[in-house]
Amino acid sequence: MSKTFQTPKGTRDILPVEMRTRRAVFDRLRRYFELYGFDELDTPAFEYLEVLTLKSGPAAEKEIYAFDDKAGRRLGLRFDLTSSTGRLAAAHAELPRPIYRYQIGKVWRYDNVQAGRYREFYQADADILGSYSSDCEVELLLMATEVLRGFDLPEYRLLINNRKILDAQVRLSGIPPEQKPDALRGLDKLHKIGKDGVRDEFVKYGLSEKQFEDFFANVVVESLDDVEKRVAGDETGARGVAELREIFAKAGRLGIGDKLHFDWTLVRGLDYYTGPIFEAHAKSEAGFGSFAGGGRYDDLIGLYGGQAQGAVGISFGVERLIGLIEERGGAKDLGAQPLLVAALDAERVETAQKLALALRRAGVAARFAGVAKKDKIFKYSTAAALPKLVLVGEEEARSGVFALRDAESRQERRLTEAELIAALSR
Repeated sequence: MSKTFQTPKGTRDILPVEMRTRRAVFDRLRRYFELYGFDELDTPAFEYLEVLTLKSGPAAEKEIYAFDDKAGRRLGLRFDLTSSTGRLAAAHAELPRPIYRYQIGKVWRYDNVQAGRYREFYQADADILGSYSSDCEVELLLMATEVLRGFDLPEYRLLINNRKILDAQVRLSGIPPEQKPDALRGLDKLHKIGKDGVRDEFVKYGLSEKQFEDFFANVVVESLDDVEKRVAGDETGARGVAELREIFAKAGRLGIGDKLHFDWTLVRGLDYYTGPIFEAHAKSEAGFGSFAGGGRYDDLIGLYGGQAQGAVGISFGVERLIGLIEERGGAKDLGAQPLLVAALDAERVETAQKLALALRRAGVAARFAGVAKKDKIFKYSTAAALPKLVLVGEEEARSGVFALRDAESRQERRLTEAELIAALSR
C-alpha cells in the first residue's frame, strides 16, 4: 500500500472552491486599497534574521521559522509584512514621501495550532510612511469601514487606544522601564485569562502584586476623560490623550464617530508601536471578533537605518475575514464561477469550443468540459460547484439557440449566443 503524505503541521491545502472565495477576497481588498490611493509592492518571503528580530523583541523571535542557508547566512521566513516594509523604506530614500503602500502575502509563525489558526497564513497590509499627521490614522479607519460595508458586514466597531497612554500608566505604577513589555504583554491577555490570570503573569515576569494592583488601578477607566485625569502629570501620556481626541474629532466629522470606541484593554502585542493603536471588530457567531488591526510605529524606519519619519499601518487577517463572510453565507457569491460548456457528442465539439471561445472573448469565464452525457455533466457540475452549464447537442448546433441550465434547480433558459453573453455579463 502506497504512503499518503500530509501537509506540515499548521499548514493546509486550499482546494479550488475555497480558492475562488479567497481570490475574490484578495481582489476586493486590492480594489479598496487602490481606491484609497495605495500602491502595491512586494518583498521577499525570507529575510536576514536580523531584519526580522530587530524590532520585535524576544516574544516574536520564538515564533520565527529560522534557518541557515548553504553559505551559512542566518535567515528567517517573514512572520509579518511590516519588518520588510521598514527595511525597504529605509533602503529607498528616493521614493517620494508619504509612501502609500499595500501588500498581500503569506507569512509564517511557529505558534500553537488551533481551530482556524495556522502557522502559514495570509495578511493584507496597508501603510502610510513619511507622515506624522493623524489624518493617516483616520484614512486607515475609513478604509476599514469601507471593507466592512463592501463585504456586507454591517455590525462592527473600531477600538482605539494609544501606546503613549499605556506607557504613562506603566510609569505611574512604578514599573521599571525594562519591564514595560512584560506588563503590557500581561494586559494584552486580559480577555483570555482574566484579571487573576494577568496577576499571575506579572508575578511570573518578576513583578510584585502591588505593582499589578497599582497598574490595574491606573488602566481601568470608564472614558477618555478619566484617562486624562489619571495621566495629567505625565507629558507623554497627556500627548497620547490629545492625539486620540484629535482622531475622534476627525472621525466624527467624517461620519464614523459612532463606530469609534476608546478601549483601555487594547494593547496590540508587538513592541514597535509608538502611538495610536486600533482594531476593527465585526459581529460573529461567537460575539465581536477582531479581523484587522494596526497602529503608529514612528521609530521603525530609523531603526533600519533610514531617516526618522512617521509611519502607520493596518493589517487585515484574511482567514478571519473569510470566516466572517462564510458565517453570513456570502462566500459562495464572491468567487467567479465559470460556465461549464460541454458537447453531447463528438460531432458538436467544434461548436461547443467556438461558443466557449466567444464567451471568453466577451469576458465571460467558461470551462470546456469535452464530450459528456447529461447525467455525468450534471454530477460533475455539482461536485465542482459550477452550477451554470450549457450542453451543445445536434439541435443547439443547428439552431444556434442554447439552453442555459442551472444544475441545482434544473431550470433553463433558451438563448442565442449574443443573449447568452448579455445574460452572463451582468
